[in-house]
Amino acid sequence: MAARPRKGRGADDDRDIADLTGPIRLRHERAVRRQRRRLLVVLVIGVLAIAGTWVVAFSPVLATRTVKVSGTTLLTPAQVTQAARVPLDVPLVQQDTGAIGTAVRALAPVRDVAVVRSWPTTLDIRVTERTPTVAYPVEGGFVLVDGDGVAYAMVPKLPKDVLQARGSGTDPDITAAVGRTVGTLPAEVRSQVRGVRADSAAAVTLELDGSRTVVWGGPEDPGLKAEVLMVLLKQVPSAKVYDVSAPAFPTTR
Repeated sequence: MAARPRKGRGADDDRDIADLTGPIRLRHERAVRRQRRRLLVVLVIGVLAIAGTWVVAFSPVLATRTVKVSGTTLLTPAQVTQAARVPLDVPLVQQDTGAIGTAVRALAPVRDVAVVRSWPTTLDIRVTERTPTVAYPVEGGFVLVDGDGVAYAMVPKLPKDVLQARGSGTDPDITAAVGRTVGTLPAEVRSQVRGVRADSAAAVTLELDGSRTVVWGGPEDPGLKAEVLMVLLKQVPSAKVYDVSAPAFPTTR
C-alpha cells in the first residue's frame, strides 16, 4: 500500500529557515556594536594619552617655576642655584636632572646631591655636604678636610669636635692621608684622640689624651691598624707610644 504524501511540510520548512535569520541578524548587530564601542574606547584612550603627554612634556602647565635647595650649611642656596643653572619655564619632565646633579657636585663642599622633580612646578635640589674630620690652621682660619681626604672649605673658626692637624696643610697628599686616617678611626679610638700631625703622607701620628702617641704611618691598612691599636690600648694601657705603622709587627714603649 503506497504511503500517502505528507502535506504542507515544504512550507513549514521554509518558515523554519526564514525564522533563523532574525536571531542571526541580531547577534551580528550586537557584535558590530561591541566592536564599535571597543574602537571608541581605544580612540578615547589614545586621545587622552596624547593630551596627557602634551600637558606633561610640552605645555606651560607643568613648567618649572621654582628651584628649592635644602641640606646646605657651608654653602648658601644661592650658590647651589647658581651652579645648577636650572632653566625656568621649561617643562619639569624635560629638566636634565643628571646634568644638574653633576654641576652641583662640582662644588667642593658637596659630597652628594639628589635632584628630584616635585610636581607640579618645583625642582628640588637636596644637598649632602661633606663632614670634616680634621682642620688645618691657615692664615685667616682653618681648612676643613673630610674622611675621604678632600680639603673642601675654609672657615674662620675651628668647628666643634673637629681635630686640629699640624703639618703641611697645602700638600694634598698629606691632607688626604690625615683625613682618611682620622675618618677610619673607630669611635672608641677617636674619642681619645686630641690631635694629629704629619710631616709626610707616610708619617701620620695621632696624639692621644694622657700624653700618649700613636705612630700610624701611611693611610694603608686602616682597618687592621685600628684593630691592633684597640688591642694594644687595652693590653698595655701604661705605654706612651703605640706603633702600628707595620700592623703585623706592632710595638709599644
